[in-house]
Amino acid sequence: MGITPALAEEVSPAVAAELSYIVEAVRNHGGGGLRKGMRYEAAGTMGVTIDTEKLGWWAGGTAYVEFIVNHGSAPSAALVGDFQGVSNIADGNRTRLQQVWFEQSMMDGALSVLLGTHDLNSEFDVTEYGGLFTNSSFGMGAEFGGNAAASAWPEAGLGARVAIQIGESVSLRVGGYDGDPATRGLSGSTEGYLYVAEAAYSNEAAAYKLGVWSHTKAPTQAGGQGLSGAYLIVDQPLWDWDDGSLAAFLQLGYAQRKAENIKNYVGAGLHVSGLIPGRGSDEAGVAMARADFSDTYLLANPGFKKNETVFEITYRAQLTDWLAIQPAFQYVMSPSGDPALKNAKLGLIRLEAGL
Repeated sequence: MGITPALAEEVSPAVAAELSYIVEAVRNHGGGGLRKGMRYEAAGTMGVTIDTEKLGWWAGGTAYVEFIVNHGSAPSAALVGDFQGVSNIADGNRTRLQQVWFEQSMMDGALSVLLGTHDLNSEFDVTEYGGLFTNSSFGMGAEFGGNAAASAWPEAGLGARVAIQIGESVSLRVGGYDGDPATRGLSGSTEGYLYVAEAAYSNEAAAYKLGVWSHTKAPTQAGGQGLSGAYLIVDQPLWDWDDGSLAAFLQLGYAQRKAENIKNYVGAGLHVSGLIPGRGSDEAGVAMARADFSDTYLLANPGFKKNETVFEITYRAQLTDWLAIQPAFQYVMSPSGDPALKNAKLGLIRLEAGL
């Protein structure tokens, strides 16, 4: 997205605004999951970026403010009963200030420091090609988001992040965040803190990322606290042609065996742009996400299956510069591992407008 020519004339180059609104319908077909039926949800976002240098103040400063409004119900809770989350925009009905942060870049961009309320998943544990898909696990791995209260959508928390750029291809990021973003306060004794670090190598198209995280108060087995994990992200181009490309992505996640919910996660898929000749802005893909339940989870739920696996196929058609439509199909195997829930077949259609 970006600023349209009309808005560009009204807004100073020092201030950039982005607006987006996504509406979505999810239908559970057949007898799988909790029940057959349809649910609707929507998410609107307004973000404003301020460049201090363009304002004539000082070089390297960037401020960002983001508001979010959500409508509707959660299809996972209402229809499916899955763990990973079939919709990455569902969050009930509420309006909130999601992000407010300031970043100062120094040493010609080699070093930057960010402070404020910040969505860590905008920088950590994120795959570019996986971002096409609608299931939540393709945003942040289930072994991370499913075990620890993380400063990510739909609830960002206070945090600090330092980023170091080494040459053109190597980068290192380290962050510390509020242990319970929902409170919007800091209390190390009761909520703890979340620490995350990521090293990355990237070029014009490919990216390889290795990260580690630790939450000092995440619940663990036998009433314990404190959990750590690690993840690997690969975004790999495979083939280019005149008006399109084929790429693959991989997510691998690991949490300590004492984790309350998920011990391992693997996500993988193929991403295609320009699948239809003459439609180079369209995207399509097929992907799989599998979350392996921890021993603690299985002991608390006797008879449950060892993992939940989701397959998704989707196509996003860019209708105009500001409007896109995206149908998707998800097949959820063993929702939450519950033997009482049959595999679920879900149809989803999403309409996205952005300026």
